[in-house]
Amino acid sequence: MKASHTMSETDKPIPQEAPPVNHPVAGGSTIAGNPVPAKSSDFTVLDAVPPAQMGRDIAEDAVKKDKFTTSNILIRGFLCTPFLAYATALSALLVAQGWSSAAAGLIFPVGYIMLATLGFEMATGSFSVMPIGMYAGRVKAWRVVRNWSWTLLGNLLGGLFFAWLLWFSLTKGGAAAPPGVLTTLAHLAEKKASYVDYGAIGWLAAVGMGILCNWLVSLAPVFAKAARSVPGKVMLMWFPLATFFALGFEHTVVNMFVFPVGILAGAEVTLYDWWMWNQIPVTLGNILGALIFNATLWYYTHSINP
Repeated sequence: MKASHTMSETDKPIPQEAPPVNHPVAGGSTIAGNPVPAKSSDFTVLDAVPPAQMGRDIAEDAVKKDKFTTSNILIRGFLCTPFLAYATALSALLVAQGWSSAAAGLIFPVGYIMLATLGFEMATGSFSVMPIGMYAGRVKAWRVVRNWSWTLLGNLLGGLFFAWLLWFSLTKGGAAAPPGVLTTLAHLAEKKASYVDYGAIGWLAAVGMGILCNWLVSLAPVFAKAARSVPGKVMLMWFPLATFFALGFEHTVVNMFVFPVGILAGAEVTLYDWWMWNQIPVTLGNILGALIFNATLWYYTHSINP
């Protein structure tokens, strides 16, 4: 008897469904229905911006700033300083509650992040942005000085107003003793005026502290151009700002709040001490730090060899 060559239904192999013709593997593509593995060169980090392009973008920002009216610069400058003051007061509060000054300084960048997001004008940032526009041939030199002057005035007015408002609110118009945050700011103001104790060398040291400060701080608007996403910008801006504040360098706009509020809170500092032994030399140092190291040297090396 011959063996049967027929198979029952249960013995027959189950046909497998063919994959879709254009179904690619993860990260790859398809050619004539066949998956092609992805190559490393197919992936591009879209959030990063090269330094040469950063310089061109900053020059465009300088052009935009140059077109602001005087009243616009004053308003944006006025609104800027309170956000730095909020962050400075927060850091002072943490110190009063037992934090180290270095640890409290790591929180300071929240103020700059807020003012930058709102498009306000901070003089120390313009100390690097505006000269880059000038070097690019987009902004005239006298317009750079105009922007700096009106921005500084707006920053000063904002610092004076917020200092009075904070003091008035926390002391009930002077009827109550200053709380810990104000006494900490008063001690800070006295420390910042102590350059007077060292004479001419102290004055030069204040200039140096201003240079060290704004070599970092004026990088914030530069670093903001190194990323396209908001999280990337925030992270990059945080680094130089936290470093400067934690190290205790001198920032002219922050001092436009610290000295007025410190004096109101009882700091043993005169207006002469404030301006002659801090505000003037620190402002000069802030200009030099931004102008020499960032606006000139950094921009130059990337503009000639992009």
